[in-house]
Amino acid sequence: MHLIKIAAVGLLLSNLFACAKMDTPSSSLVDEKPVITIGSTSNPPKDHIVFIPANTQFPIEFSVNGDVFNKSVSSKLMVSFKENMYLYKYWASLDGKIWVNSHKLLNVEPSGGFDTSGGKVVVKLDLAK
Repeated sequence: MHLIKIAAVGLLLSNLFACAKMDTPSSSLVDEKPVITIGSTSNPPKDHIVFIPANTQFPIEFSVNGDVFNKSVSSKLMVSFKENMYLYKYWASLDGKIWVNSHKLLNVEPSGGFDTSGGKVVVKLDLAK
């Protein structure tokens, strides 16, 4: 009986890992879905890949809002990546072939605070090591 339980648990775990692997996009995803370069169109198809070429400037909008402020404000900054980046739903890829969960490829570290000089917000974005 104990051997049957171990075999059932092993089978269940192998099925879970196989299903999780199936959810990862295939290396041919860029051939199957429209690839839209960031900033190229205002009406992209519903299901598409966003491509951010290396050294291409694109805007990032920062907003400050909430009921503690007299008014909401925002500002756009132009940034660029050192490497190509493909984004699809919650997946990311540097080459368009090997896809990983975006949180496993990119480390995002927001921080902020106030002192006598005012407020400061920093968003640090690194490739995961």
